[in-house]
Amino acid sequence: MHTTINEHDFSCTRDGLTIRGRAFIPEGDHLPAIIVSHGFGGNAKDLYTYCQTLASWGYAAFCFDFCGGSAPGQGASDGASTDMTVLTECEDLVAVMDYVKGLEAVDAGKMTLLGFSQGGFVSALAAAGRPSEVASLILIYPALCIPDHAREGALAGASYDINDVPEVIDCGHMQISKRFHDAVVEMDPFEMIVSYKGPVLLMHGTDDQVVPYTYAVKAQESYAPEQCHLQLIQEAGHSFTENQNASALVSIQQFLLEKKRDFNHPGPDYRLGGPQGGRLAQADCGSLYGKL
Repeated sequence: MHTTINEHDFSCTRDGLTIRGRAFIPEGDHLPAIIVSHGFGGNAKDLYTYCQTLASWGYAAFCFDFCGGSAPGQGASDGASTDMTVLTECEDLVAVMDYVKGLEAVDAGKMTLLGFSQGGFVSALAAAGRPSEVASLILIYPALCIPDHAREGALAGASYDINDVPEVIDCGHMQISKRFHDAVVEMDPFEMIVSYKGPVLLMHGTDDQVVPYTYAVKAQESYAPEQCHLQLIQEAGHSFTENQNASALVSIQQFLLEKKRDFNHPGPDYRLGGPQGGRLAQADCGSLYGKL
């Protein structure tokens, strides 16, 4: 357990936009790194507790605000929500990956991506785009439903005519643009994510009303046999309660320990129990492509 953690703000750029976030760096060098991504309308502050815990385990942890990805007045990064798409968020994440890889304290060969909801979808896409740079992938109720929602004219809880998509789509607490719709409407997310061949931990609640857990089951089936460990959390919705988050962190720690063991002694046993996955019995919760 690392008790001395250096917390500080960081920034990097993408296409002239500044991405701002928070770093949590324990003492040491050649540290494994974890980049944590928030969901639709969320921000980095939602992720501080996760990052502090990860840093206490000896990981250099980073969270950030996607450009235009936070609710009005809540994000520190540049950019408007009407310029944000899943693909621009993927570009943001790649920019943060490049920043983290350049840090002296970080072992660039031991980078994990962890994402919640839309941030989980983005993390899966980024890992597929740069598979050799991602040692492992952790997806928490990833919003793999987004392309289907676009095809239904129902992105982020909105309702619109798919034959006459408005230039601005009102999602209640946020506005997105037709560009968001156009970026995902033809996507097959399950085909796109499987370019990543490393170990995957996928956690999803069985009572998720925003992203049904069947999307997680299909994602596990899309990855190679025994590549993805799926953990279904009983009675959990789209966001976790405090107890469910605590249980999720236990599973994440076990997964990371298995991965670290595989780095030191290569073999087939890092899969955390094979393709069937496990289940956690907890309470309930609910929330929209997730603030986390």
